[in-house]
Amino acid sequence: MMNQTVYDTSEVLALKGIRHVVLSPGSRNAPLTISFARNSKIKTYNIVDERSAGFIALGMAQKLKEPVVICCTSGTSLLNYAPAVAEAYYQEIPLIVMSADRPPEWIGQRDGQTIDQLGALSNFVKGTFQLPSSPEHQDERWEYIRKLNDAVNLARFPKVGPVHINIPFKEPFYPLPEQSLEFSSNPKIIAPIATKTSRELQPETIAKWHQASRKLIVIGQHDLDQELDELLEAVGDQTVVVTDVISNSTYSSAIRHHDLFLAGIDQRLADSLRPELVLTIGKSVISKNLKLFLRNNPATELWHVCSHGDQMDTYQALTGVINADSRGFLRQVIDRPDKSDFDQQIASNFIQNWKLADDTTNRKLNKALSVLDWAEFTAFDQVLKAIPEGSDIHLANSMPVRFANFIQQLKPNCEVFCNRGTSGIDGTNGTAVGHALSTDRPTYLLTGDLSFFYDRNAFFHPFPLDNLKIIVFNNYGGGIFRLINGPGSLPELEQHFEIRHSHTAKFTALEYDFDYHGVKDKEGLEKALLAISKDHKSPKLIEVFTDPATNLDVFKAVKVAVK
Repeated sequence: MMNQTVYDTSEVLALKGIRHVVLSPGSRNAPLTISFARNSKIKTYNIVDERSAGFIALGMAQKLKEPVVICCTSGTSLLNYAPAVAEAYYQEIPLIVMSADRPPEWIGQRDGQTIDQLGALSNFVKGTFQLPSSPEHQDERWEYIRKLNDAVNLARFPKVGPVHINIPFKEPFYPLPEQSLEFSSNPKIIAPIATKTSRELQPETIAKWHQASRKLIVIGQHDLDQELDELLEAVGDQTVVVTDVISNSTYSSAIRHHDLFLAGIDQRLADSLRPELVLTIGKSVISKNLKLFLRNNPATELWHVCSHGDQMDTYQALTGVINADSRGFLRQVIDRPDKSDFDQQIASNFIQNWKLADDTTNRKLNKALSVLDWAEFTAFDQVLKAIPEGSDIHLANSMPVRFANFIQQLKPNCEVFCNRGTSGIDGTNGTAVGHALSTDRPTYLLTGDLSFFYDRNAFFHPFPLDNLKIIVFNNYGGGIFRLINGPGSLPELEQHFEIRHSHTAKFTALEYDFDYHGVKDKEGLEKALLAISKDHKSPKLIEVFTDPATNLDVFKAVKVAVK
């Protein structure tokens, strides 16, 4: 017989704003599945592979900017969520993990599909909640509903992130044939009450900001934010602003090619670019060269500004954490006191030094791209320039996100997403699928071959993906190991690092009814890009075949050209 309090699970969550649930089939989680499936306020998705399910839900939550539930049966199914939950934790995305479990007295008794689930995700969630198995007594019903409320509230406040709800169910799991099920009319809802918190900067902080003549703002991974960009324009004559492709900044004077010109710079140039004060905004940055530059040339002051006060010392130079949002900070430092002509000249020279390095690198890069042979890097440039305005772009880790960060030539109103919380290649397809299911905007996935083949179960479902367009750069293995220092010269390169193969995505496209285009040159890619942009009536897949040796030669030529 179905327990009424358990049946009310979906109603409580719906009243707390949950609209999307990704279910993976099982018997132990049947009470939750039935509750979600019968609630018209919630849209459910059924994904067999829990690892793919986790990343699909991650993509939904990332795009919708709201909590999404993933729900699984007992045993190792929960452990398959771990990669997506870890990504959500480090990227601050509100996943709500709900796992059915065996009764606690059966843990460790060699019973089937039974593991110690409580705390299995503890390193990657904000909190773990164990709910009563069969809440019949009033206190148990109160505890069950209270903990549901607590978990959702914690996923949202004070900063967002994943939580884990574990429920040990006893049989029977299914309603009796004669049982009539209806949701309770007024389940208990506990809502967090927002309060106004003073975010005013201390006068000495504002004074330090204005006293510094060589200021640098670094923006890490960030959502599109028009107001932030407008504020950056307002302070642009005071400071240098450095952005990665995942910063999603449209600020017109941003420094974008730092990852190229900071590579191996001499000390004279480093001294001219060394900041006095650094302000960091957002999450992680891609550029290793920027990190090394700021670690090796530390500023006198380095402040990280965030609304929940996380103390991240990425550059080994942190001197202060400002508990405010970035927009609020910038509003308070727009108005500046008069400075001496000498100090103004120092600030102007500092800005011009960064701007000259960036502009020079941009010109050299574009010149190189116009004459270099067709290879993975030049093909990537061709793809980025063809993606239409108003698209969502999901970049796989390894070389795709790095190539995009080198090039950074996107059309207006495009938003870039990437799993940079843990920077793994797993779940790339799934995250893009979650995006595509959550928006009508064209969703472009730019991925390598290994990342794509690794996560093909993300397509194993019946849900339409007509707005999904995938470009797979197939260099027959892990091409990054040929491009970075170290493994490229080893005899083990092809077998143990690149994992050379002869597979193609063509048969995956055929299996899942994707429009497929295989290309091996610039003209073929141009035609394929035009073809996939004509309609959103079915998912599209372009497979770009390139030669690993040519890719290496062209990439080396790019590095030489921009020096």
